[in-house]
Amino acid sequence: MDTNSRMQIADKAMKSFIARYFRDDEDGTGMITGEFYWPRAEIMEVVMDAWDKTKDPYYQELMGKMYRGFVKEFGEDWSNNPFNDDIMWMTIACARAYQAFHEEIYLQQAEKHFNLVFDRAWSDDLGGGLFWRIENTTKNACINGPAVIAASLLYQITKNQSYLDRASAIYDWEVKKLFGEDGAVYDCYNLEKGLNAWCSTYNQGTFIGASVFLHQLTGEEKYVKNAVLAADYTMEYLYKNGIMNNEADGDDMPGFKGILARWLSKLVYEENQTKYFAWMEKNADSAWLHRNTQNLMWTAWEFPTNEFPRCAWGCSAAVAQQFACLPYQK
Repeated sequence: MDTNSRMQIADKAMKSFIARYFRDDEDGTGMITGEFYWPRAEIMEVVMDAWDKTKDPYYQELMGKMYRGFVKEFGEDWSNNPFNDDIMWMTIACARAYQAFHEEIYLQQAEKHFNLVFDRAWSDDLGGGLFWRIENTTKNACINGPAVIAASLLYQITKNQSYLDRASAIYDWEVKKLFGEDGAVYDCYNLEKGLNAWCSTYNQGTFIGASVFLHQLTGEEKYVKNAVLAADYTMEYLYKNGIMNNEADGDDMPGFKGILARWLSKLVYEENQTKYFAWMEKNADSAWLHRNTQNLMWTAWEFPTNEFPRCAWGCSAAVAQQFACLPYQK
């Protein structure tokens, strides 16, 4: 599909998603209805994806409303959330928003909450890494990969060496403990029970993103080699080059694939790893083909979307997938 056609589909998909799920309040705030903490942060990232691929001022305004709506509900201090990954997803969204729009509040929040999480989650148990929750029992890919991305973004913004040092240390731990030789990114390491080797698209995705950032920041080829290994495992082993139809259950999983889409797109367009593009397009096309009459796409992309999808989060992944197939706008 040519770029203009894909752009039209991505725009229609996003505007249809917003029309169905976004509540625009009179006080200048807004929110995705029916969603809780971290999916709202990640849907903000879909908005940032749209900005990166279009530079449409509509998305700057939308991001501002979503951020203010988040703060209206959760406040400006997120330390009471026991999930370190929840806070880190929002930290990434804020860092990306600052890079795009240069509004100081985004940078203040990103730095404040990255440092908060690092200080309470890093330990020497298992040789380093970040704990998932404040109970400090497991160290998960879902916090360590995003933390590398957040620290890399903050280094790009501030040039503060401590962020790059922490990104490198967290990444090295994740490679040592949660990255298989075949490219699998394992879910977590429990201090008592050991390794949980379950794999998912969002952990594969954040590892790919973390690897690309560190390759760009350091020039070391090991990072892009790891990204390719993780991407190969996802496409060729987890999905046999086919359509992604799983991760449709529960509260968390339905939006996972949008995170993979985001960072695989970065690998394709910024590292010229184009062998994944046809697979990305195949999935984007299948999702769009199976949309409902409202132009919403549920997360099982090879099956028709019913007229009343269960949640916004589950429909957000296909929107991210459409934008992932577009080049970045300078």
